[in-house]
Amino acid sequence: MRKGRLLTFQGPGVWLLALLGWLACTVTAWTVAERSADRVEANAKLAALARAQVAAEAIEQNLMRMLESIRGLSDLARARQILQQSGVQDVARMIEAQLTSVPACHRFGVLQVGTIDNEGWLVWSSAPGWQRVYLGDRPHFLAHRSGGGAQLYVSAPLTGRTTGRRSLQFSRPLLDRDDRPAGVLVVSVDPERLSQDLTALSLGGHNTALILRRDGTVLARGQEAPQQSGDVLSASDPLMQALAAGQDGGLSLIEPSDGREKLIGFRILEDAPLAVLVSLDAATEIAGTDFVRPALRATALAFSVLLLAALALSLLWLDRRRTLCDLEEARREREATQQRLVQSQRMEALGRLAGGVAHDFNNVLQAILGGAKLLGKRPADEATVRKLSRMMQEAAERGASVTRRLLAFARRVELRAAPVRLDDMLRGLQEVLTHTLGREVRIELDLAPGLPPALADGAQLETVLINLAINARDAMQARPERRLCFRLREAAPEDAADATATLAPGRYLSVAVEDTGCGMDAATLAQAMEPFFTTKPKGKGTGLGLAMAKGFAEQSGGALAIRSQPGEGTVVLLWLPVAPAPGAADDAAPHPLARASGHILLVDDEAQVREVLSLALREQGYAVFEAADGPAAVVHLESDAPCDALVSDLAMPGMDGLAVLRAARQRRPGLPALLITGYAGDAADRALGEAAEAGPLLLLHKPVDPEDLAERLSGLLREHGQGAASQSS
Repeated sequence: MRKGRLLTFQGPGVWLLALLGWLACTVTAWTVAERSADRVEANAKLAALARAQVAAEAIEQNLMRMLESIRGLSDLARARQILQQSGVQDVARMIEAQLTSVPACHRFGVLQVGTIDNEGWLVWSSAPGWQRVYLGDRPHFLAHRSGGGAQLYVSAPLTGRTTGRRSLQFSRPLLDRDDRPAGVLVVSVDPERLSQDLTALSLGGHNTALILRRDGTVLARGQEAPQQSGDVLSASDPLMQALAAGQDGGLSLIEPSDGREKLIGFRILEDAPLAVLVSLDAATEIAGTDFVRPALRATALAFSVLLLAALALSLLWLDRRRTLCDLEEARREREATQQRLVQSQRMEALGRLAGGVAHDFNNVLQAILGGAKLLGKRPADEATVRKLSRMMQEAAERGASVTRRLLAFARRVELRAAPVRLDDMLRGLQEVLTHTLGREVRIELDLAPGLPPALADGAQLETVLINLAINARDAMQARPERRLCFRLREAAPEDAADATATLAPGRYLSVAVEDTGCGMDAATLAQAMEPFFTTKPKGKGTGLGLAMAKGFAEQSGGALAIRSQPGEGTVVLLWLPVAPAPGAADDAAPHPLARASGHILLVDDEAQVREVLSLALREQGYAVFEAADGPAAVVHLESDAPCDALVSDLAMPGMDGLAVLRAARQRRPGLPALLITGYAGDAADRALGEAAEAGPLLLLHKPVDPEDLAERLSGLLREHGQGAASQSS
């Protein structure tokens, strides 16, 4: 009956209904495509507006540095005036010479520094060949006519009567030594130089930057700006209304001159009547998204065509309920598209990595398996045996290289430690940091003589020290005395009681980086080495410097500590282990012809690995007892059998190498141990440190050269007195 009803309704009305449904879906798809394109363009405009604000902030920072220089020149001019009044002519002339040289350097476009008396006459100028002229009618004089205050006035571009050049006048009241009004200090700045700096930003066509007074007067402009220097923006201009609010921000408006939409970011300087404007052309900024709308429209059109074909082929099988379910499923699928895309990208990367690793290891296994079978067929052919064993060794080394690449992919890159002369490094850094930190920071070295080299990665250590020096400079910005001292001493492990990590017994060198900055309170000090924690303003620091320094110190076998109090500066202490003396390793290694002796407990759950290591140790003269797992090793240790050292795999099912070592030292305290691992991981770091404190311990990474294993074991036993007597339970 149902089938009959479906056939009954297949008339013109059903086709019309299907066509109307198709048209509705097409319109919906087209609307979704248009709205999606609109959202993409809106996001692109928001990103461009953020870029304009970032550019405006960069210009603001340059302006602030220029204003700091102008303030410094004004202070020098006032000091010169006071010294002249006090009769200290020699020092006044020295300041005059310094002020005269500054405009010659043309830094920040400074043209001259001048002094105007209370009557409006120019009484001194750094410009060569200056003449006494009347400036009482100039706005930068009239703005300070009443004297008093330290406010800054910036004039519109005008032609200087002394220099004859178009300039901006930055003026401040001049106070005598009794803080009474004595005139006006003026610093003239070339607006063309400021305009050139703005043009050098290379914002692109139809994009520009402006420096304005808060009343709308244009002081400097980029090359593409329609406004000229000296133009005044109308009070009804939306930008002027935004500036009147007194807050930084951004807005979008239509440029009257060309009718193009502009995305404007602006910044208002706090200590000066200035504002910075960066204008980006909206059409240019979103040009990179022009393909989105045609692509979405093509997708909507393709969807429409496919839907029409589906309706034509499947009309007998569609009903309203199934259509609604399909639409709902499509909606859920659309919401999950982004998550599936991310997951597919991850799986693709994992697949490529797994495929590459499988290919490399198949080549390694092919060489080793083929070589092993050929060795079994030709045991008496010495030349072939040597050739095949060399080939198998090279294949195994290639396999080890693959594992190193995998660890590097997992970000487990080891530091390249080597002996480093810290005194030579610090002397070299002193010259580099003198230029990096600026002449206002005095760098001192306090190096103890005759110190041995440290064991560390030299390049990473140098980067850490430079980062610590830059942090110290930033902390001393507001301090009158800026002194940075590097102290190098030999230290004992107990000296690092407040360090982030406990130092193992041994010799260490300490590098102290001391500054005269503002210091840190207890709350700040407690968080200073946390990743992404910073006290610097937004955009001025990442909060990773001290965290990376801490990680470097601990990975190098040392430690890091910070000592600081508010107002008393900060000391960052870095401890690094002393490098072994040259030749110590050679002396510790047994002679190739010497026969070793001792009883070794060998524990490994892999039978082949255990057999190879056992043969290598027996060839050196050791008596070896093999255990396939931890419980078997414990049974051997509980017997009266002699045991001089433990050699164990670190990662084993059930009872791992560290658990075996703890059980062994409960029964035989101080038992020397050598652990072998393919990858220890972060979780084992603390346990390994505790095991090293409880007795002699070495950690080797697979694959291990059997001869290297025997030599390390021999050195471990000789260092800790194996020849005295075998340990027993």
